[in-house]
Amino acid sequence: MKEIKNTSRLAGFVLLVISVAAFAIYAYLLLTTEFGIIILKLTVLGAVAALLAVLGWIGYTIITAPASG
Repeated sequence: MKEIKNTSRLAGFVLLVISVAAFAIYAYLLLTTEFGIIILKLTVLGAVAALLAVLGWIGYTIITAPASG
């Protein structure tokens, strides 16, 4: 049981380090390179795509749900 707890803590630490490093790289590329506008456009495109994918999934789920009563 203790080994599982240590593994979970290690996984949590790795995720924390990766997320902080990814943010630092993202901020560097966005603010200090000539690719800032492209990166911003791709970020917004990804966010809109994710939102519309969730809405589409909800719609599909409603359409395919069995009829009630």
